[in-house]
Amino acid sequence: MGSYSQITFGGYPLFSNKNSFYSNILDLIFLTDDFVCENRKYSSRNKLVWGDAYEKNRSSFKFKGYLQIAKVCRERLKIFGNSYKRAKLDFNVAKRTAKQEFHYDFAVSGLTYDKYLKEIGDIIDSKEIHYEQKYTNLRDGLISDELVFYGQSLDCALYSILSVLPDDAEIEYDLSDIISGGWVNDDSVKLIDNEKIIILTEGKTDVEFISNSIEKFYPHLKHYYHFIDFDEYKVESNASALVKIVTSFAAANVKHPIIALFDNDTTGLMEMKRLKAKPLPRNIRVLKYPDILLAKKYPTIGPTQSKKMNVNGFACGIELYLGPDVLTKNGSLIPILWKGFNEKENKYQGEISEKQYVQDAFRKKLSQDSVLEWKEINQLLNVIFNAFD
Repeated sequence: MGSYSQITFGGYPLFSNKNSFYSNILDLIFLTDDFVCENRKYSSRNKLVWGDAYEKNRSSFKFKGYLQIAKVCRERLKIFGNSYKRAKLDFNVAKRTAKQEFHYDFAVSGLTYDKYLKEIGDIIDSKEIHYEQKYTNLRDGLISDELVFYGQSLDCALYSILSVLPDDAEIEYDLSDIISGGWVNDDSVKLIDNEKIIILTEGKTDVEFISNSIEKFYPHLKHYYHFIDFDEYKVESNASALVKIVTSFAAANVKHPIIALFDNDTTGLMEMKRLKAKPLPRNIRVLKYPDILLAKKYPTIGPTQSKKMNVNGFACGIELYLGPDVLTKNGSLIPILWKGFNEKENKYQGEISEKQYVQDAFRKKLSQDSVLEWKEINQLLNVIFNAFD
């Protein structure tokens, strides 16, 4: 006799494993914080797994496992580059593998990724299941292989399955029986190995506001990112220093995914262009803060006198992304102050004129329970989340 673990996607059981569990799936879509330990009625156990065995059982058991929703699991896969486009490319490669190895008894050449998605979505909705290994048609073949098309990579298969589910569909990894059966213990199932994405910025204020914003608005993603500690290691903070750090990481052949994030201003864009001219490995992404609507007609003070102008690419440091509420004082937007002329770029460099006021206002804003003005910081965070797409 043995015990089984399985994951249910919107109530549909997949990835059954006798006396063990798939740690690689845990690593991809769950965090230790998702672990659940609670009493449940036996009668609540999934009928697609247990049939009517517990239908009339009113006693309780100790559920132990992981629980999250489809939207969160998808977003966790997405930050490492999983997307519709990548999953589609992966599926087309899998088709060639399946054809070469004669895995299916039907023609796969004309099969599309969208047809595959429609089929697995319908299987989950209809709760159709069987335990025979049948490969005479697509539907039976998918049910036989737990909705994974032969040759698919695991992360793309998971992304595909999650993409056909509603955002609030529950993804539950039931480890109760293999734990109670003594095959594994609580400590071993909580050893999740989440790869970290290193984010490198021009300064420590960028780190503070980006990391705290991820924690407030996307807490389910915060554990996947690691930021450079400017204070602890006395790291130089400016655009030129960022180029040096990234170059050093590339020279040291650091394998972690790395995001180098430059300010959307004159100096930042100049240094970013200099870095992009260097040969960099695929695990390093060089990006800038995004252009934003707020900056297209923004008040400025300097050689051009006081006027509104487009400061995207000239003066968009982190402060411009903290929201018009914290950028407003006495009923008006705090202006950009032009500080100097960059002869190499033939452009002026600017920054917000009351930087400390804006920064303190944003710290106060983050401490509030609800934040309404977060459009610009969300645009910046999405640059980070889509870095490897």
